[in-house]
Amino acid sequence: MGKGIVEKLSLEYPLKITWLGYELRPERPVEGEDLAKLYPDFDPAAAYGRFNKVGADYGLTFQPVTFLPNTRLALVATEYAKDQGLFEQFHAHVFKAYFTEGKNIGSQEVLLDIAAALGLDKEKVAAALVNPQYTKRLDDNRQAGLKWQVTGLPTFILQNQQRIVGAQSYEAFKRAVEQYLK
Repeated sequence: MGKGIVEKLSLEYPLKITWLGYELRPERPVEGEDLAKLYPDFDPAAAYGRFNKVGADYGLTFQPVTFLPNTRLALVATEYAKDQGLFEQFHAHVFKAYFTEGKNIGSQEVLLDIAAALGLDKEKVAAALVNPQYTKRLDDNRQAGLKWQVTGLPTFILQNQQRIVGAQSYEAFKRAVEQYLK
């Protein structure tokens, strides 16, 4: 995968980046939901055409998804990976598993396979998935996101002052950073 927008910006500007896992839909059933049932008029091919156009500059490929997973376990596992110094790698693998490979990232088995591929111990990751330390961290992240009225992902908060929502162009991010630096 290529460098993301934030990583690319950090090469030009002195950014301090803090990633927070945010559970956008905590009410989603554990087994996930069928996208067509939730949004009967949604055209995944059209949406993913746009995603692929934007993602091409960053080495990202998207396949139309038909299923919306419950992401809580993936977010908890990502918090654990962060503590192991593997946040970026784990996050990238989870992203690819869902958006490129169509895997259910709400599945513990899928997450443990990703963790093992990165050299993490499956038993320790499984224990982390039920560890109150990580679930509390995720709940705290959610509260911080609610303060910023996060309604879509990704959402970027620039210096606790400006919110950028969604997959925006590199130029949109660059303008926001330059405006802040003035």
